[in-house]
Amino acid sequence: MNPSTDVTLADVDGAVAHRLLQLAKGDASPDEVAPPLGGPGWNLDRTAWFYGYHRAAAGGLDGPAAEKSWAVFVGADIAGSVRLKREPGAGILTAETGIWLGRSFRSRGIGRAALDLVLAKARKAGLKRVTARTLAGNGGAQRLLAAAGAALTYDDDGTVLAVVEL
Repeated sequence: MNPSTDVTLADVDGAVAHRLLQLAKGDASPDEVAPPLGGPGWNLDRTAWFYGYHRAAAGGLDGPAAEKSWAVFVGADIAGSVRLKREPGAGILTAETGIWLGRSFRSRGIGRAALDLVLAKARKAGLKRVTARTLAGNGGAQRLLAAAGAALTYDDDGTVLAVVEL
């Protein structure tokens, strides 16, 4: 597989959201994909949040939610999701990104290719900076972000802030 040519991003409509949820339920931890709502596991609250989030993010960076999400595809297979969310009041045009991939798609260069694609979308949207947060124990995410040119700052709360200047 050549991630730079096989990985694409696609808008999330209802059918794609359904496919993403099936991937999330079968190949990811609920806590990697959705906030802890309604108790453990995939429950009605988390499922409702998931669909509502992707509906709101369909409006794009200039829409009411100031956020855009895309499905990450490898060929015809759906692999996960990536997003950009404008950070208001940041001083310069900034957005936060986040990504999740199904377990079976990890450690294959797909995350790096998806991050490169979303950074290109950020540049095209006129953004000057992209940030991300991860946990101090998530070495894979830190390596991915550093490889994309992010400066990493380790916070006392156990999180890591990554900043990519575009």
